[in-house]
Amino acid sequence: MDWVTTLNLPSATLAGGKTIPKTVLTSQGGLAKAEEKLLKQYSRLTHVATVQRATARIAPVSDDEHEIGSVIYLSCELVRSGGFGELAAVLHKAFPNPVVLLFEEPGGKVGVSVSLKRKSHAEKGAVVVERTESARLFDSEDAAYADYLADIRHAALPQSDLLAYVSALCDRTAKAAAIASIGEYPHCKDADTPQLMALLAHLRDSQNEINVLRSQYRDKEATLAESSRLRMALKKKEREHDKLATEIKELCHG
Repeated sequence: MDWVTTLNLPSATLAGGKTIPKTVLTSQGGLAKAEEKLLKQYSRLTHVATVQRATARIAPVSDDEHEIGSVIYLSCELVRSGGFGELAAVLHKAFPNPVVLLFEEPGGKVGVSVSLKRKSHAEKGAVVVERTESARLFDSEDAAYADYLADIRHAALPQSDLLAYVSALCDRTAKAAAIASIGEYPHCKDADTPQLMALLAHLRDSQNEINVLRSQYRDKEATLAESSRLRMALKKKEREHDKLATEIKELCHG
């Protein structure tokens, strides 16, 4: 996928697609052995663009919580189809900047993961991931994702400062994560946005709990009693998930 065109990234921001060696990630990110193994999930990581004052005329942010001088866009070619959540967490950790990860798997599906960083409260000079939002692999031609891709185009994002820029990317990607559950990219009145974002966070947490329960339920070593308990817990959680999805739809269409 041509991310530069899709996101309409300004020419001045483009980094030329330079490959980032895995050895750089290992040393720069201080990765543990288990985290290093996750790097086998991708074949190539390239630097797509850097958005900062010099390249996009967007002001940096320096306050008690944040030190944001630039936002980097990276393209990641996955080895196979599947989830990229654990890999995204490792890649976000390896960079001090807020990162926009643009994934693509061999079949052509794409995904996006965005992280916002803040200053560490425990270690002076260090940064930690404050927030990560991800839109799982999807078909870029799927009409349900058209509004999302339009919403994260560079010109559609706030240009006042880099914190506003990254925060909007996070919020809009959180919305896109809900498409799999509600079948559409959620829009609502400005006044309802805080409520929408809270519901989306609950929906994400609910989906994570469902994924854990499904994994446990499929465990062949689970006893009959455990399987029965997990099945009931899974059905309950799925009902709660469906209720949340309905609330989101009603908020957007109310």
